[in-house]
Amino acid sequence: MKKVLSLVFVCLCTISAFAGDVVFDPTVDKGQWGNDDTAAAESITKSGVTISCTQGRWNLTDQYRVFKNATFTVASETTITKVVIECTANGTAQYGPGNFTGDAAYTYEGKVGTWTGAANEINLVASGAQVRITKITVTIDGDVTPTLAAPTFNPAGGTYYTAQNVEISAAEGATIYYTTNGNDPTTASTVYSAPIAVNQTTTIKAIASNGELTSPVASATYTISSLPSVDNIAAYAALDDNTVAMFNNPVNVTFANGKNVYVRDATGYMCIFGDEVVGKYNHGDVIPAGFAGKKTIYNTGLEMASPLTGFAAATSTATVDPEEITFANFSSQPMWKYVILKDAIISNVNNKNVTLTNADGSATIAGYNQFGIAIPNDHSIAYDVIGIVTSYQNNLQLYLVEVVDNTPLSTYVDDIAGLLGLEQGINAIFSNPVTVAYHSGNQLYIKDGNDDFMLVYGHLNNTYNNGDVLTGIAGNWTIYNGMTEMIPLADYFTEATAGTPVTPETLAIEEISQDLIHHYLRIENCTITAIEGDTRNFTLTDETGDMIMRLNFNEVTIAEDFDFTADYNVEGFLAYYKKSDGTVEQLQFYPNLIEKVGGVNPVLGDVDGDGTVTSSDITILYNYILNGSTENLVNGDQDGDGAITAGDVTIVYNVILSGK
Repeated sequence: MKKVLSLVFVCLCTISAFAGDVVFDPTVDKGQWGNDDTAAAESITKSGVTISCTQGRWNLTDQYRVFKNATFTVASETTITKVVIECTANGTAQYGPGNFTGDAAYTYEGKVGTWTGAANEINLVASGAQVRITKITVTIDGDVTPTLAAPTFNPAGGTYYTAQNVEISAAEGATIYYTTNGNDPTTASTVYSAPIAVNQTTTIKAIASNGELTSPVASATYTISSLPSVDNIAAYAALDDNTVAMFNNPVNVTFANGKNVYVRDATGYMCIFGDEVVGKYNHGDVIPAGFAGKKTIYNTGLEMASPLTGFAAATSTATVDPEEITFANFSSQPMWKYVILKDAIISNVNNKNVTLTNADGSATIAGYNQFGIAIPNDHSIAYDVIGIVTSYQNNLQLYLVEVVDNTPLSTYVDDIAGLLGLEQGINAIFSNPVTVAYHSGNQLYIKDGNDDFMLVYGHLNNTYNNGDVLTGIAGNWTIYNGMTEMIPLADYFTEATAGTPVTPETLAIEEISQDLIHHYLRIENCTITAIEGDTRNFTLTDETGDMIMRLNFNEVTIAEDFDFTADYNVEGFLAYYKKSDGTVEQLQFYPNLIEKVGGVNPVLGDVDGDGTVTSSDITILYNYILNGSTENLVNGDQDGDGAITAGDVTIVYNVILSGK
């Protein structure tokens, strides 16, 4: 009886604490549309108050997005006296509250917009720019009647081309009931307990119930559609806009940066754009057949956009050479072509805009530093410029990928400190060798004889392993996100010789500071915690503190069945992250190895801990089983049974054969 009375008391306190205020939290109170859908009208009703907009995204992880020129409305049958809107940016900056206009009673300061008065409906227009909202508090004249929000679906309803596992969420403590036969659910319907497998067109309806409160019905329809297919880029370009189609043949990656992956085949060029390909491919990769996406046109160029699906790991990697163009024939080049323009003089550098001019000054091409590469300071000599043909306002321009200085180098430095002692952008050759700590895609971490580390960022013609020794490397340095990094001259990164592998320094999190950026580190006995709605960032915690761990290398993943309750040892590289608007500055850890303490490495089959599964992993197991050798034996106990046996060998074989 005492427990029941206590519960009633808590509930009454909860209701009274929020009397007069209705809070809309985007992490809990969801709309219908997320990133993959066309901008659409949104509406959420809670406790007698409705917020809506004519175009937006309200089914994201942590924010409501009101698109530019959309109308945002707050309505209630009870008089509204105050509305407080908290945003991701300040004032009239993009996404800030100062972009709302249309009501003289609305003001803003910093990241907060406030309306005060007495009305049943308030309308604001995002006339300045898109507004991104992290919280909305609506104060009404009187107590708020407790209500229960309708459940939300993840993924949202829509058209899909593969089977979906649909998760349903509701307020904490509520029970979810659902139907798939088209009928509205009741508390006698099926109780939701696990994701619902949808492999054919289905409408899911759900309610939430908690005591005497029952939510409105939420409904989502999942249309599972078969995909048309095409053989090549030319056939894809011939499809109607917004058609989703699958490729029957592979394509080659010419350049990848963030959400943009530029590809080609024998018939043409294309840009693949979306979150689904971030960090997945590098220059020269072959994307295997079976991938699909929506055909769109961006700035006159062919683009494959979300929904993207079927993007498997690259099947092989090889150098893809740019095709040579001239100033005379640039205007006839197709969009997204990967090209090299020789003997170009760089001038008029203005933020990201540059001008490329031929030797006699008779012809120019507009360049744009889209990817933030290092631009040489010496504008008196000609360079070979590698880039991607693109368009701005229907005028062709060149996205710069690499600027190659063909002038013979005469500047030498002894080590990393020597390079950093030069002016930014000055190329130099290393007199002394350096040792490779790790190589993944465009990211090469090196250490010199003084135990200084540096990230070399850019395309290289060779692939290196931990312990490889490089002699005569050359390049210049730049600053990215507050971090110094080396821009390589690829021709100076030749074949390596074998050396002693670099061992990471073991530190506690509290001992890690910004002066260790790019250093190879090991943190032991950590827990790893997922961040809701984020598949790349995790919280890494030891007994001294915590920090963000970001999956930055393609070789390291967190599987769906990852054991977040276990302790792990992690190895990797320290980085620094600064958000573009300056709101976030933090150290991050990029792991290249995650090993379970006393158990199975999360990268199944990876015996030597190099992040990949190859025949060498099998050889290491055989050497241990046959003669007891522990050389390179990082994680032999693949099945976690406490012993290394033929069963562990079988597991590695299966991983190699399945390609997973």
